[in-house]
Amino acid sequence: MSNFCQDRDLLSIEPELFADGNPCQTLASGTDGIIAGTTFSSTGSDFETAAVQAGMALHVAGGSLETAKTYEVVSVDSATQLTVSRLRTNDDDDPLAPVPGTDLGFSIRTFAPQIRTVSQTLAEKLRQVEEVAGIAAADFADSAQLRMTAACGTLAAVFVTRSENATSADANWAKAEHYRTRFERLRLQLRLAVDADGDGLAEQTRTLGNVTLRRT
Repeated sequence: MSNFCQDRDLLSIEPELFADGNPCQTLASGTDGIIAGTTFSSTGSDFETAAVQAGMALHVAGGSLETAKTYEVVSVDSATQLTVSRLRTNDDDDPLAPVPGTDLGFSIRTFAPQIRTVSQTLAEKLRQVEEVAGIAAADFADSAQLRMTAACGTLAAVFVTRSENATSADANWAKAEHYRTRFERLRLQLRLAVDADGDGLAEQTRTLGNVTLRRT
């Protein structure tokens, strides 16, 4: 099953999310990072073995950079080299060159486990729609609406984790509730259009907010 959003989608909503490593996974890190144009390299790393993927986040600090910055990973070009970009409007836009630098401290970070869990929740709703309406899962297309729903669900999970053992006044609690409410609202409003014959027109639409299971 494919995930319904990426780390770059979370970054577009919460720009400072990856500055704090809690509770994301760090797949690779070092102090020998080099940014030249849209190329990021680290001779001491093995990005392929670390399972770094496009859409993840590169967090850099130190060296010639005055402040920490987070960029999106566009592609993994080799074991020691990535194509990176400042956050783009769309993931198929040309990469935007980050601030250049050498001897950079860096971390490749991801919230993949949280994204996976939320994507599985939404996929189960899709399965229910398929069972009720007889719509094949292959007929559903990705959309910005679906990505935003998955991103808000993921952010809710992230901020719930960050707010553990915190007081009720902690800002993470407020963010967790905000994104939980937003996720539920978006999920109930989510409409999936099915163009089964590929003519560009939707023959059927279904909502994930009103699904009835059929007994067999």
